Amino acid sequence: MSPPISHYDIADLAPFKNALATGSRLVWLYEIEVPTSTPTRYRFCAQMEAVTFRGNEYSPFPITHDTMKEGADGDLPSLSLTVSNVSREIIGTLESYNGLIGQRVKIMLVLMPENQDMAPQDPLKAILEWDFKITSMAATAEGASAQLGDISLYEVNVPASRMSKRYCRFQYRDSGCGYMGERPSCDKSLDGPDGCKAHSFDSPAHPDRFGGFPGIPIKKTGGLL
Repeated sequence: MSPPISHYDIADLAPFKNALATGSRLVWLYEIEVPTSTPTRYRFCAQMEAVTFRGNEYSPFPITHDTMKEGADGDLPSLSLTVSNVSREIIGTLESYNGLIGQRVKIMLVLMPENQDMAPQDPLKAILEWDFKITSMAATAEGASAQLGDISLYEVNVPASRMSKRYCRFQYRDSGCGYMGERPSCDKSLDGPDGCKAHSFDSPAHPDRFGGFPGIPIKKTGGLL
């Protein structure tokens, strides 16, 4: 799968900036794949008239997406995509194909000339280009909202454990934990009232046996500190 986002150097973006000054406009384009017997790719644009990009026509449709975001624990980038359900066609497609879970979605930001008779500034190059899969879907009478991510949660192999800064990965009293004292519980924190340090009273091996990774840096504005 291609990377979820394409980055360009400042030199690459200069032609786009110059074109905006001459009256061109930025347009969001969307491609959604539907697993028909021969896969169908729906192409939409978030404006009033159709546009052509890379030889494909994108039809006007009430569709939008929110800001790309990353989870507080460094989860994979994701965003929400919302489409109108006024025609009820969307509901029929979702019901027929398992909510489109796992299907590919491409989102592009392109620069189009104000006059459709003119060629784009660069007919093949998108300013931004993201490739996702649909990981979850919710639909109402008004529209459908899809959660998009790099990986379908239905396909990913979940690891046996994960690295966490403040949370112990061990099962309480297992061989990794190693606690054999009298405290009946543990909140799996390092410094909490029922955490690893609190167990050091009757277990000299704690908190050295803490199963978290306190040394993991915290992501802050400007970089990792």
